[in-house]
Amino acid sequence: MRNIFSEITRRTMGQNRTRTVVTIIGVILSTAMVTALAVFAGSMQHFLVQHTIATEGAWHVDISGMTREELAEVLADDRVEKASVLYELGYVPAREEDGICHLVASRDETAWEELPVELDAGRLPETEDEILIPYDGIWIAGQEAHVGDVLTIPMGRYVSETGETQKSWELVRETSEEAGRAGQYVEGQTRSFTVTGVYKEMAEMDFGSARFDAGYMLLTGGRDIPDQDENGLYCRAFLEMKKPGQADGFIADWVDPSDGRSRLEGVSWSRHDSLLRWQGVFRSERYIQFITGMLGTLLAVIMVGSVSLIYNSFSISLRERTAQFGLLASVGATRKQLRKSLRFEAFLVSGVGIPLGLLAGVAGSAVTLHFIGGGLTAFMYGYEGEIPVQIYPAALLLAAAFAFLIVLVSVWIPSRRIRKISPMDAIRSTKDIRIRPRDVKSGRLTGKMLGLPGMLASKNYRRDRKKYKSTVVSLTVSMVLLMTAALFTIYLTRAGGTILDPPKYELKYTLFLSGGQGDEQTTGDVRKLLENEPGVEEVWMYKSIYLSIPVEENMLNEEYSRIHSWSEEDHPDGKVPFTCPAIVLSDDEYQEFLKEQGLEEPDAGAAADGADGTDDTVLKAVYYDQMQVYDEENETYSQVPVLSDEVKKRPLAAGIYRAEETPDGGQEMTFEEELQVEFDQETMQLPEKYDAQGRVDPIMILSERQFEQYRSLMRDGTEGESYFAEFNIRASDYRMVGADLQEKLEEKEEWDGIFYTPAADAEMNRQAVAAIQVLCYGFITLISLIALVNVFNTMSTNLMLRRREFAMLRSVGMTGRSFRLMLGYECVIYGLRSLVYGTILSLLISFAFWHFTSRAGGGNEFIFPWPWFAAAVAGVLLIVGITMAYSIGKIRRMNIIDELRKE
Repeated sequence: MRNIFSEITRRTMGQNRTRTVVTIIGVILSTAMVTALAVFAGSMQHFLVQHTIATEGAWHVDISGMTREELAEVLADDRVEKASVLYELGYVPAREEDGICHLVASRDETAWEELPVELDAGRLPETEDEILIPYDGIWIAGQEAHVGDVLTIPMGRYVSETGETQKSWELVRETSEEAGRAGQYVEGQTRSFTVTGVYKEMAEMDFGSARFDAGYMLLTGGRDIPDQDENGLYCRAFLEMKKPGQADGFIADWVDPSDGRSRLEGVSWSRHDSLLRWQGVFRSERYIQFITGMLGTLLAVIMVGSVSLIYNSFSISLRERTAQFGLLASVGATRKQLRKSLRFEAFLVSGVGIPLGLLAGVAGSAVTLHFIGGGLTAFMYGYEGEIPVQIYPAALLLAAAFAFLIVLVSVWIPSRRIRKISPMDAIRSTKDIRIRPRDVKSGRLTGKMLGLPGMLASKNYRRDRKKYKSTVVSLTVSMVLLMTAALFTIYLTRAGGTILDPPKYELKYTLFLSGGQGDEQTTGDVRKLLENEPGVEEVWMYKSIYLSIPVEENMLNEEYSRIHSWSEEDHPDGKVPFTCPAIVLSDDEYQEFLKEQGLEEPDAGAAADGADGTDDTVLKAVYYDQMQVYDEENETYSQVPVLSDEVKKRPLAAGIYRAEETPDGGQEMTFEEELQVEFDQETMQLPEKYDAQGRVDPIMILSERQFEQYRSLMRDGTEGESYFAEFNIRASDYRMVGADLQEKLEEKEEWDGIFYTPAADAEMNRQAVAAIQVLCYGFITLISLIALVNVFNTMSTNLMLRRREFAMLRSVGMTGRSFRLMLGYECVIYGLRSLVYGTILSLLISFAFWHFTSRAGGGNEFIFPWPWFAAAVAGVLLIVGITMAYSIGKIRRMNIIDELRKE
């Protein structure tokens, strides 16, 4: 509704276009940042959920080994939305290289719709007489199977000694004494199937392999539920819950024996962690607290920064309009009407800024995903794809509400001042500047050192502290915003790296070397092959050895002993066979590593008395002694040392354990000492390129010179001491590169090595870390813009409010140089104060982030990144300098007489 107050507000905003535009920009940026974060996070989450469903299925819980009666009970649970069922039809014996047997199974209609199947050749089976095979040429029932062949398969079952039908996981290879054995095979019905295709991947695969526990799976095309026969074969159900959050409760009620209330016994189950994680369901409450705490702190800082920016605009608006409000009050305007006038300005700013902020946030996310989507999907999945923008209306409403709340809080604070101002005080502006001689008196030292400009700067600050307080607060908040962005990125990335522990490389080749003269030639040939492979970005090689060092068990951490689980037979002499890996760097890399860590190169060796009275040379080594362990009670990760102080800084016997036959026909482990080693200097970091994923041992870091010393000591320098050459390979399209390299390496029969793909094993973790990094970089960009606008708005407006003051100083003869010096000294005054306050607040925020990450297991190290702090200070000072130059330029163009006449 139009009235005199709204009309005056419109005119005032029009006359102060710069401040109005900057205020609107502040609202736009605040809204855009929250919107962009919400849209980007929603788009990433939607993409990851849909990709997981497309490749693995939409199930939450997988239960196998159920009878038909047990399946019916499970499906009657109200929490189950949908079930995809796999029915066992029978087993057929396999060749030795393929396992014990193959499982013939069928799916119900829901399973064919919900569970993905990727074909390598042919087509999907459509009837119960058609079948899929795992690879072309597989041997089934005495013949090789190819697409188009008709197979006659005798199907049966395996029964235990008690006559019960065995389950698939009970049919395992006889690989150890503790492994189960396949029972007696009982042949059943014989059926004929036509091979229609070869499958590559499907949801029923275990660990990405076409194999099940004892062999391969053959999948028929039957959609109907097969009749239950007397063989008592089992079924497997992939269950989708109505709500993802119900999965853990369902698991506890039905299959998890640790809770003591599971209804099913003798079944195998798994939780679809990759899907549930993206749907926001975590096993650990600590992770939920971590995410909530980090995001809560982040949103609080964003809100403070946004309120600071917009509050300064309205506060300055109030200062500009104080005399105006006094005149209105003198002719009868009530304080309520004056506050409404200020709120009307807030509604106008919100009406323009919030919709534009929503559009900017959505557009920014769309542009970001358009340009980085291909690279992000290549990093996560090995192929370039598209990440579509997913807009949730609820997220936009929350972003708009959040921005509007910021504006209301920003206008509420200065509007309270209107109640306390009388009309005469408002007209005279006596509330803004209160001069008390004691407060504005500056020291003689200030005048002597800095001259008149310095003395004026000191007096200006003392006589109008409120005006300068807004500037100090603005600079402090901007500095804290930049530091919060940096700290959030560092802590979140480090927590992701510690908890998720993704590998630093995509491919790895481990070459076994015998210690002969041709080793260098072989490693050179391998490296050349790897580096010449198209798509390989980097190859980093190091050597590795393993040292057996018998020590007392009480000299090792309890967690280390628990993980390695030694038996009494392993150490009849009372000492445990502690094994310490060592990595060998080139001499140049080793020297660079020592320099980075601030360590000195260990001595070549020192004389030490051996147990037999002879002199042995000691191999002194730099070592890393931190093992990551998980505390199940507190649900946290922590870094603990493995070795006690008794083991360090003294020579220890190292050598080889040998198995010797005892008189009763058994075996006994005996230790042969070959050299002595000493844990000399401890480093708190491993070499940057070394990937310690899954490591639970201390690690020695050796140079080539020390490696030669080791080889000369082992077996008195004779040839034949084996070791490994490790090749870590970086490749963006690691799937294609890996397949090509594996084929080439297999052709080199003279090389004894193992090739594998760490990136595939840790794909889910790489996805999480990639999403975290992109989210953080986008956040840094947006929050930096808010900090920039905040400083520019406050500084420029405060300077423009002092136009009459500056005109008066120029009218009495102040030169341009003195004028610039005065403003420069003022900048130093509030810059130093902002630096102190910003440092304290940044430390507190870092402590809050450290608290949340350490409780979630993301590392125990408190971080304060001084380089980032220096960059934040430099950035704020740069913005201050630019703003000063802009404002001084405008002031110099103003007419002195016109400014002195203005009221």
